[in-house]
Amino acid sequence: MTIQENIPLAPKTTMRIGGTARHFAELTTKQDVEEAWKFAKEKNIPLIVLGAGANTVFADGTIEALVVRILAQEIEVSGNTVRADAGTILATLVATLAKRGLDLSTLAGIPGTVGGAIFGNAGQGPQGVWIDHYVQTVTVFAGGEWKTLSKDECRFSYRESVFKHWPPPVPPILWKITLTVPSRAADDIEKDITMLLRKRSVAQPNFRTAGSCFKAQPDGTPAWKLIEAAGLKGSKIGDLQISDKHANFLINTGSASFDDLLKTVEKVRASVTQPLHLEMRLIGQDGRAIS
Repeated sequence: MTIQENIPLAPKTTMRIGGTARHFAELTTKQDVEEAWKFAKEKNIPLIVLGAGANTVFADGTIEALVVRILAQEIEVSGNTVRADAGTILATLVATLAKRGLDLSTLAGIPGTVGGAIFGNAGQGPQGVWIDHYVQTVTVFAGGEWKTLSKDECRFSYRESVFKHWPPPVPPILWKITLTVPSRAADDIEKDITMLLRKRSVAQPNFRTAGSCFKAQPDGTPAWKLIEAAGLKGSKIGDLQISDKHANFLINTGSASFDDLLKTVEKVRASVTQPLHLEMRLIGQDGRAIS
């Protein structure tokens, strides 16, 4: 493993906002994972695992942390049991399995990696299907040792997992996920994937955004309804715009700053009638998540 210094983070995230990582590394082997964990532990700095950068935004300036990216992307299939490395792009996994008659179509169109999907329990809305529906086990490096956690031990809920709440500064590094995936006719799966992708392309922006900003309400009310009702759809602070296509998506229309993003989040929260909790991950200069 090679530790790089002062690496720009904006190009590594979909929103294209952020400063530089004081330390950065790409992990391809279990040994890399162990070395990264040890480095962060010895330096007493936060370790941040960045997937495809689909729902993470970093502060401007220098992030005093070790930011790592998992590059391992192996997929193994045995009957209905699928093992995928955390660095596997989720869309690639969905498409690869579809050709083999294995159905993850409910996750079609969700950006990011398998590891990121597990971390945030990605999926449909509060009443829909999330990735935990398919999970058997998750293999992680935590506390200086390799562990395999059962689905129950992962404590999944809507957009939540135990991995989001592990004590700082050095969280577990997700490495491999084992899923049970149901069978269905490949043609039918691919038709559903195409339909869901078209539906998402019509309803959601896909340019310079970190995806959904806020979680839905406990009663299932989507955040976009509250934001629209507050009259904020399409509004801007600097180059940061609340999408006029989907009000729960924030768009970097040019050179938006992290401060523009924070001000927008504060404005939304102050304007809506119910509390809103972040779904996207905002990382401050100290390497810790902002809630």
